[in-house]
Amino acid sequence: MRNKLVALLAVLAACLSAVQAHAANLLVNGGFETTSFFYLDGGGNPIYPGTSWGPYFPDQTVQGWDNAGYNFIFTPDLSASASGSPTTPAYLQLWGMPGTGVNNGITASPVGGNFVAADGAFLNAPLSQTVTGLNVGQQYAVSFWWAAGQQYGINFNGTTASGWNICFGTCAYTTSYDANGDGYATFTGVDSQIVGTGMVAVPEHGFVPWRYEYLTFTATSSTQTLSLLAYGTPLGQPPFALIDGIGLHAVPEPTTWAMMLVGFGLIGGVMRGRRQSPLRQNPANAQMI
Repeated sequence: MRNKLVALLAVLAACLSAVQAHAANLLVNGGFETTSFFYLDGGGNPIYPGTSWGPYFPDQTVQGWDNAGYNFIFTPDLSASASGSPTTPAYLQLWGMPGTGVNNGITASPVGGNFVAADGAFLNAPLSQTVTGLNVGQQYAVSFWWAAGQQYGINFNGTTASGWNICFGTCAYTTSYDANGDGYATFTGVDSQIVGTGMVAVPEHGFVPWRYEYLTFTATSSTQTLSLLAYGTPLGQPPFALIDGIGLHAVPEPTTWAMMLVGFGLIGGVMRGRRQSPLRQNPANAQMI
């Protein structure tokens, strides 16, 4: 009996190892926590007052991520104060953040730490990260938290709508901006898989709370790019989409789950058998008492 239980435990351990391998996040810095430089206050502490990086501020980086658009880093305190910064950053506030005079329920992301707010209609372009070591034909899940808000400003009023488009593949894109920078980027990768979250309506000076998204894709190459592109309307009333806690995981095969269920069932049966009392296992002994 003991040898049988040990063998079953070994099988179950192998199945668990397979699931854990599938569950590993294939992205680097999916929560935007690891950054370099940014703006420092008088005490040398980083300031993220809705600060952009990428093509507009190339001295600043967020580990693992390329930023082609007007996408901004925020810290969980939602602060938009740039006081003490050695240089003047481009920064923004969203309605509901401290100092805007509006209480619309805006919060940092459920996973905590830094998050990104992306303009969906101005110098609009994606965040991206290239992933290697994929298995062709394997399903992969992209998961994240996202929300929607509006840029703070006396000229920014009215309702907006925001959402995200997710590309997994080569993720090429084109842009179409007017002279002011208002406009959109559009994914054009012919061998890419593109999925949208759908749009949420944001009331004037409002905020749409964080929600969890889970999307699945199938790898067509061992190296692919994951790109996340905010989209919002209308032009001229900056609609912002927020995002955090991004994960890319291999989806466990059905046979792996089936083996685990069988393993749990067999071990449960063995343990129930071992818990039976000697009297129930041997009725003859019970009659002799």
